[in-house]
Amino acid sequence: MKNKLTRNIGLKIASVFFAIILWMVVTSINNPINTKTYDNIPVKLLNTELITESGQIYEVLEGTDVIGRVTIRAPRTVLSEIKEENIIATADVAELSSLDTISIKLTTNIANRDKVASITGNIDTIKLNIENKRTKALALKSTISGQVPEGYLTGDITTDQNLVRISGPQSIIDQIVKASVDVNVTGMTSDIVTNADIVFYDAEDRVVADTSNITQNIKSVGVKVSIWQTIDVPITYNVTGEAAPGYRTTGEIDGNGETVKIAGKSSVLKSITGIEIPAEVLDISNQTEDYVAEIDIRRYLPDGVFLANAEDALKTVTVYIAPEISKRLEIREEKVRIINLPEGYNASISGLEESFIIEVTGLSRDVAGLQASSIFGTVDIADWMRSQGMEEPVPGYYTVEVDFGLSDDVSLREPVMVTLHISEIEEI
Repeated sequence: MKNKLTRNIGLKIASVFFAIILWMVVTSINNPINTKTYDNIPVKLLNTELITESGQIYEVLEGTDVIGRVTIRAPRTVLSEIKEENIIATADVAELSSLDTISIKLTTNIANRDKVASITGNIDTIKLNIENKRTKALALKSTISGQVPEGYLTGDITTDQNLVRISGPQSIIDQIVKASVDVNVTGMTSDIVTNADIVFYDAEDRVVADTSNITQNIKSVGVKVSIWQTIDVPITYNVTGEAAPGYRTTGEIDGNGETVKIAGKSSVLKSITGIEIPAEVLDISNQTEDYVAEIDIRRYLPDGVFLANAEDALKTVTVYIAPEISKRLEIREEKVRIINLPEGYNASISGLEESFIIEVTGLSRDVAGLQASSIFGTVDIADWMRSQGMEEPVPGYYTVEVDFGLSDDVSLREPVMVTLHISEIEEI
């Protein structure tokens, strides 16, 4: 029996070896080694906390966190199992080189991964830019663009947040000096309430376009822009007090009637016809020369009303004051008469000379042209009765003042008084 097993041993061993070779050839023919490529395989960074926990921040350069093409060599049956999601690409920050690069390791997660002959990518390293992390807080500004229609004006701009916090690579954060939101008001005639994106600017007021590596606590804010209607209204200046004895105002005030453009809600503006400056603001008491004052008219605007142009706020106002002159005029007695005497009564005046002198005072422009020939005196019985509270004349003697019909700008130095006698007409 032993002789049978050992007889021709060499031939038997050769037969086994040949069988194995034959099996391998057959297997190779039925399941050959093939090559397959896969596109855009992402690379996962491992242990990134080694950067971030040291107060630094990283940025992947040149898109090297995606492998454009991965090539795998493996048996056909193995390749058929491998999809893009089965390819695992990693780069461990613990292996970071002095050039801030990390080697990429490629593998698969299929069960037969040990049968993969090779797996390679068109890139084999991931490139990083590592910087110190910087955080900054910026006051949030707001602007408007465009134009509202004629007759309207933009008013207050308010935001529901006034501060934005940003963090990121120091080189980028240091560029940013301003954060702002903008609202376009073109064609708007009523208040605008909207959300606006925050935009960052550098020291030269250029937009910082690349903010992909910046984190911010807010990206947009709510904004309200008030839209006001505008109208032009006159300014009226009132005066109080009396100039010094021998002087009076000319009635001219520089700026009186000048118009100014105001703004506000249409519901408020519709009831406004002008701006009144109170008399106590221009007190000319005891003045002997022109009175000049600078007035901030904003103090006298109604609630909810604003100046359309802030430069219109301060007004220099002049109240003109001039010396009085006097003139003596000779008036004849017959030029003084009684008027408005009720029926049933007689009236006469006495106490005047055949001719008498009146002295009038006022500004030169008002007094110089007065002539005695054009001046008449009257005693108005009806007017006198009203001043005395009489409904009917009461017979008797009274002292009354003669009215010479002078304008309000001219006055008598001394009043002219006469004795008035009233009596009833006796029936016959």
